[in-house]
Amino acid sequence: VAIPAACYIIGFTKIGYGLQTFYFLSRYFEQHAYVLALSLVGFALVLFLLDFHHWHSKCGILSRYIAVSILILGTAVLVCFISATHPYGPISLYIVLMPVWLVLAKNLFYRHLRMRTYVPWLSGPLFFNAVAIMTLWTYWTFYSDTHEWTETTRLADAQVAGCVPDIETYPECDGEFDGVCFEVDTNNPNPPKFDKDCPEICIDVYDNCSNMFIVWVGPFLVSLGLLFLSFFATFLRGTGTVEQEAIRFTKIWFFLLFVMWIASSLAGAGAGVSVTLAALTLSAFIASAILLAFSFTHAEREERVTQLWMNLIEKYDQYLNIAKGLLVVTSAPVFIIYIAISFLNQSVRNINLPCSKKTRTTSESMKNVIGEGLVTEEARRLIKEVKSWELVEVFTYAIYWGTGFMTFTVLAAKFTTLFLSWLIEQTKDMEISVVTGILIGVGVIMFLLPPVPGAPIYLTLGIVMVPVGRDTLGLT
Repeated sequence: VAIPAACYIIGFTKIGYGLQTFYFLSRYFEQHAYVLALSLVGFALVLFLLDFHHWHSKCGILSRYIAVSILILGTAVLVCFISATHPYGPISLYIVLMPVWLVLAKNLFYRHLRMRTYVPWLSGPLFFNAVAIMTLWTYWTFYSDTHEWTETTRLADAQVAGCVPDIETYPECDGEFDGVCFEVDTNNPNPPKFDKDCPEICIDVYDNCSNMFIVWVGPFLVSLGLLFLSFFATFLRGTGTVEQEAIRFTKIWFFLLFVMWIASSLAGAGAGVSVTLAALTLSAFIASAILLAFSFTHAEREERVTQLWMNLIEKYDQYLNIAKGLLVVTSAPVFIIYIAISFLNQSVRNINLPCSKKTRTTSESMKNVIGEGLVTEEARRLIKEVKSWELVEVFTYAIYWGTGFMTFTVLAAKFTTLFLSWLIEQTKDMEISVVTGILIGVGVIMFLLPPVPGAPIYLTLGIVMVPVGRDTLGLT
């Protein structure tokens, strides 16, 4: 358990050589990412069109394993190549590959154990390593001022990691110190030294680069991922019903995410934290699916999933149309692309290539479903399932979801500016102590709201506090 964690901490966090790793990858390999990504997509598309998941002969199974290995290895390399612009990639890759490592360790050292016994037993080692890594990171953080997350360390780490300053937005910040007009000593936690004509707003030139915070908080993310796998291994012990364990497991995980999101928001880590947490959650659930796949036989997996699904339908049937509306508004483009690819797949099947799945006679239940001979049978089943929905109600909820997304992502930013403008007008004649209390309360609450941008809050503090303080305390 500790070996992959140690490798990640050494290679991709500030405790080790994370800053140097991100700089090396961005300088020498990022330019090759597009070619590699297109190659992987093309290779995967060809495999899908040739129905590689239906290759069941000995040669076909071997070819399938080789093809899947190439895709996994290529994806891992691609994630490393784009880590400079998507720094949450390596931690997501680590969490997804961790179950594979655990299964490999079982096959090497614990062959006598059944997988159903081995996976629940992992909860103890995973939890111990999570706590140990958390303790190590906490000690390292407070051991030196240069290890803490401050404005100075953020700027210094941005330069070491090779972050490109946003000179287009801040043209007045162009200078001779790594492209900016201020100098930061990477070995000294003192504030940056500004040139004579360099405004202090220039410290925002690296705001679009979230590498530094991900590298600094990396050990904590490793600990969080191990805690997730530990809780999931405990869930597989089956001490309660499937539904009870799933609900308890989900509550614990989202509580941990909520705590981390609040802490990072208050620390001013930037917008990249929300994306990182979303990627961390997705990769953690993929990792749990991998563990689940190795823990049960195919029949057992189907039985447990069916049992969970039936319990959820029975208990939350009245909310299913709301969930389907969310699925429509988020996955409609994916559905259209899938139908287009299934058309190509069916066209290949109609040629009757030796490696393609043979087209079967349409069953009675599928005769009235559109697309016979044009799209695959799997796509037609999906179309049949969608047609069985209460489409009017589902599309109504989809519109509600879309309105909500628009409200939070676009209108929230506009109304934030209006609200803060009103707040400036209302507080300009108040005492400085009252204004300070109001702005602290409003600022903290608004920082904790995901759709609210941070820049207007900073501007409001500067616009209100300086005039009020000048009238009360004067200027020096």
